Amino acid sequence: MKSERGVTLVSLIIYVIAMVITVTVVTIVTSYFYKNIDVEPEKYTFYSEFTKIETFFAEEANWQGNSILEVSDSKNDNPNIEQQYVAFSSGNQYTYVIENKAIYKNNVKIASGIEDCQFEEKIINGKETINVRIKIQDKEKQIDYVLKN
Repeated sequence: MKSERGVTLVSLIIYVIAMVITVTVVTIVTSYFYKNIDVEPEKYTFYSEFTKIETFFAEEANWQGNSILEVSDSKNDNPNIEQQYVAFSSGNQYTYVIENKAIYKNNVKIASGIEDCQFEEKIINGKETINVRIKIQDKEKQIDYVLKN
């Protein structure tokens, strides 16, 4: 009669071999998966920066009674300008600092990695409008924000 008291050496070796095979298969599948998927978040950071800027300017444009007080001269007119800015009657000023490639709302940085930014005041259909031109990672976006008066 055979005694069946616990794990034998043979069954232990079989368990270890099965575990090694399972771990190897999972590792191979995982490495194959990550190798074939191009996940580089730094490639797509411009989307979040555009969204942040758009959110702040949309809020500013929808502020009832808000108007543009002052817009800096265009960089194309004077290439020595180190900052671009637009000031609103709400008390907020948006400044693009060329030196550190960032946009500030008053003194708080709201976006970084901005290669170029220009603000331009326009009148479209009799309404006060701010045109914002932004360039991030060779992607350029231009938006007109119509102010509510």
